[in-house]
Amino acid sequence: MQPKKPPRRLGKEEEEIKEKEAKAEAKKPKEEPRQLLTQEEVDALLMGLRGGEIKIKEPTSEELQRAAEKYPRYDFKKVGRFISKMRLPALEVIHRRFSTDARSILSVALQKIMDISMLDTTVGEFGNFIDNVPLPALFVVITMKPMRGFSLWVLEAPLVLAIIDILLGGQGRAIKAEGREFTRIEQRLIRRVLSTILKSYQTAWEPVIRIYPEIVRVESHPQFATIVPESDLVVYTRYDVDLGMISGKMYVAIPYSTLEPIKSQLQAGYQPTSLEIDRKWVERLVEQLKACPVSATVELGRVKLTLEELLKLKKGDVLVLNSSPYEESAVVYIQNIPKFWGIPGVSGEKKSIFVTKLIPSRDEKKLDILRRLLV
Repeated sequence: MQPKKPPRRLGKEEEEIKEKEAKAEAKKPKEEPRQLLTQEEVDALLMGLRGGEIKIKEPTSEELQRAAEKYPRYDFKKVGRFISKMRLPALEVIHRRFSTDARSILSVALQKIMDISMLDTTVGEFGNFIDNVPLPALFVVITMKPMRGFSLWVLEAPLVLAIIDILLGGQGRAIKAEGREFTRIEQRLIRRVLSTILKSYQTAWEPVIRIYPEIVRVESHPQFATIVPESDLVVYTRYDVDLGMISGKMYVAIPYSTLEPIKSQLQAGYQPTSLEIDRKWVERLVEQLKACPVSATVELGRVKLTLEELLKLKKGDVLVLNSSPYEESAVVYIQNIPKFWGIPGVSGEKKSIFVTKLIPSRDEKKLDILRRLLV
């Protein structure tokens, strides 16, 4: 192998030339990047366009047609046609289930056999919906927390007056409704009636989302019941309420903006119901719950003492309770919650309580009071 040649060294003249070139390159001013147009040139261009000095080529009809095919117009209302086409099957199931439950609850509350049937579910503008409601009518604004916004329930005037007639002891006969407004008492009575069926409305929504409906206000004029602008879309459901001697329509309108966050759930073809439960899982859960320890205490009675009497108590003193051993005076507490009434006694050699009846909860007491008011 031949040995590699060492690199050639630069001579003095070549080194001097290289140094001069480097110094000349360093002395040159650096060029800053220039803009395509200055602000004055942009202003002059705009003035020329406005004054007509610069000619603009008008697009031909063929070019406009090609642009329309490539970039079609977007109709912001087509979402309503899409919802109507899909028909929101889950929402229809919810409202049909609600009509079934509300029928039984109102029949009990009014002490009269009645029928509530869902007719259809429609999508349209809120303004058109209000215009198609026959007046006079009663408008009820209801919240559906945690969903945003309000829903609007509308009852036709003949139906409202027939329900009020039943509540006041009548037979639900037809009363002339034209040319009159609903009084505060009538509005309050209808508010109570609707409050009884809001629980069933909440239950009907549970397979999709847990809501907490609550009445906000009751109005007689539609202008005071505007929950969304007139051009906004709403999904409204019509119900036919038959009281025997008279029948009328009830409407439930929900803004599309309220339903949009759960749109995919409402468009689903299948929704689980509370009846479809794993029975074996429930049985195992019940067996496990039976083995859970709970504390049970019994209050035999009470006595009222002053502080002076309390301080004078000593061993062997007898306190007379405000109860009798032969009456249902003992209260059984489970986990510090009153659950049962009972009679104190002895079973063998052990002290015992004979449970006689169940103590109703606060919610059950409220429902019982409400039913008595409506009957």
